Amino acid sequence: MSALGTALRVEALGWRRSTVQRLATPLLIALVPLASVGMTALARSGAVAGAGAAKLADYAAGDLATTHLVVAGQILSVAVLMAGGFAVAATFGQPLADGRAGAWFGLATPRGTLALARVLVVLGWVAACVVAAVALTVGASAAAAASVSAPFGPEAWEAAARALAAGLLGAGLVLPFAAVATATRSALATVGALIGVVALTQVVVLVGAGAWFPYAVPSLWTGTGGPGAAAEVGVGALALTAAVAPAAAVLVVAQWRRLTGV
Repeated sequence: MSALGTALRVEALGWRRSTVQRLATPLLIALVPLASVGMTALARSGAVAGAGAAKLADYAAGDLATTHLVVAGQILSVAVLMAGGFAVAATFGQPLADGRAGAWFGLATPRGTLALARVLVVLGWVAACVVAAVALTVGASAAAAASVSAPFGPEAWEAAARALAAGLLGAGLVLPFAAVATATRSALATVGALIGVVALTQVVVLVGAGAWFPYAVPSLWTGTGGPGAAAEVGVGALALTAAVAPAAAVLVVAQWRRLTGV
């Protein structure tokens, strides 16, 4: 445990100084409340017509605060995956690509412990961003609702809880890309795999199999595909999605234990 604790402190310090973290953190945290409140206001303003109005139609009616939090969940289900994918590309792929990882393997700390520390740091960062984004959205939504004398009731809190859960599920879905980064030893290949999975998810949803595809589950569960698609996502699908994170963590640790030629 002392080796893991030391590795966690070192990795956390390195991640705090990372350019990717410094750019992604404020964008991820600020984007969600701004987009949630802004898109809802735009949908209800009547200023959008045509295809744009059709896409925003679901946000044009209903409880104001609940709509804000529903939108937040839908945005988080995508934004977390993208931000986290770039994070693991930087923390796992880039050091292996430029040779820096070789110096770490001369340390007394086991390779598997280093990998686990990196996994936990990235996962903790993404989860913290999700919590902060949802909290800021709740605050912004409550203020907006109060300005028009609208309630912030149980439905809004339920939507906030779902947004938080969807964001955390999305955080876990980031970890398989750490395995991709380790296998390819390339940050660029990791980003390519991320884009490929996003595209594949769209195809899976189009053919009607998204309710059991982990990368589609958070988005569908928050209502991106409509109430019918959200209702198809059951407890089993949520459990399967949640299981991706520990399975990926075990795989990454095993990969790093066997790494050679770095």
